Amino acid sequence: MDATKKFNLLALSASHGFNSFYMFLLIPVLPLIVQEYGLSYIQAGLLVSAYSLSNSLFQFPFSFLADYTGRWRTALALSHLVQTAPVFFYAYAEDYRLLLLLGFISGVGSAAYHPPAVALITRELPARRGFTMGIFNGGGDVGHIVTPGLVGWLTAYLTSWKAAAQALVLPGLVWAALIWLRFQDQGSQGQTMRQAARSTFGALFRNRRLMLLVTLSTFRITGFRGLMTFLPLLLTQIFGFGVQEAGWILSGYFVLGTVATVLVGQWSDRIGGKRTIFIVIMTFLTAAALASLWWVASVPALLIAVAAVAVLLTPVPSLVLAVGTELVEERQRSSSVGLIYGMNEGASTLSPIIGGFVAQAFSLRLAFLFYALMFAAGGLVAILLHREGLRRQASLAGGTA
Repeated sequence: MDATKKFNLLALSASHGFNSFYMFLLIPVLPLIVQEYGLSYIQAGLLVSAYSLSNSLFQFPFSFLADYTGRWRTALALSHLVQTAPVFFYAYAEDYRLLLLLGFISGVGSAAYHPPAVALITRELPARRGFTMGIFNGGGDVGHIVTPGLVGWLTAYLTSWKAAAQALVLPGLVWAALIWLRFQDQGSQGQTMRQAARSTFGALFRNRRLMLLVTLSTFRITGFRGLMTFLPLLLTQIFGFGVQEAGWILSGYFVLGTVATVLVGQWSDRIGGKRTIFIVIMTFLTAAALASLWWVASVPALLIAVAAVAVLLTPVPSLVLAVGTELVEERQRSSSVGLIYGMNEGASTLSPIIGGFVAQAFSLRLAFLFYALMFAAGGLVAILLHREGLRRQASLAGGTA
């Protein structure tokens, strides 16, 4: 790998870290927000869902436009700007509804991130998608690692989560400028938008394996978003951790997950088309580990369960993206990623709300059992995806015999 490709890979991976950082910025201080605004579990879930709703609505349209115009660089830089700017105004949100609106706007920025970023990074090293997706998602996980500890520490230091949010706006703006200066846009497709839309949509929605992958990823994100919404509340309200301590536990979660992501990404390159077997195994094991949060009673058992979920769950998105980018042509790559993430964020919109209803009506712990069932359902879809891949390989082998 030459120095230019290495720098580009690191720059895009770091940009993923910033995307994750701003996406989860409110999660470590959610207990403080619940207390300040007097929110119920359902309202806390709605706050997370507002971000996911806009992310879902705009993800696929933005990805198609990025593919059609070839302006992946522009879309990525604007994504950082629009995602970051509302964070500054959290400090002025005296009303819960205004906080919801700002979260919705920030989600619009995030909607434009993953499709062009994945398209750009797979162009750097197309023959090593498992490795590049592992590094890329590892960058996102670094953002997850830094967010809880940094936000928790800065909130304690400044004695205000709103002041901490304002102080953390600058890095995102700087990285938007770096992306703009480092990369170049491509030319647009030689088709009318109507022709491009027809060919792109037809190619994506007729792709059975891609549709299975989208379904699998939707179940996965439903469980993950619920975990990230209610785990801080479990730590603080049930086990008595402080906000800063809970932040460090979440950081530890993503440290373990990042290491696992890079290792699994490298291993998956060695088996190529059989990556889906990793997805099957890790998704079912995640369901079992997450279900244990329903009954664990001691702090050591809790930490072991959280660590197990981290190691098993975190590598799965990189495997999903590696498989997904192999199923489509380059000019449709951003759109395919947009479809995956758009459906994901649609599920993410409902996930915290449903979990909030379960927690409100029954108990907070029971919400984790619901999310474990989502991973079990995803595991069943992963089996279908794996069988479809084996069937296709057998068909190709028979055709060349």
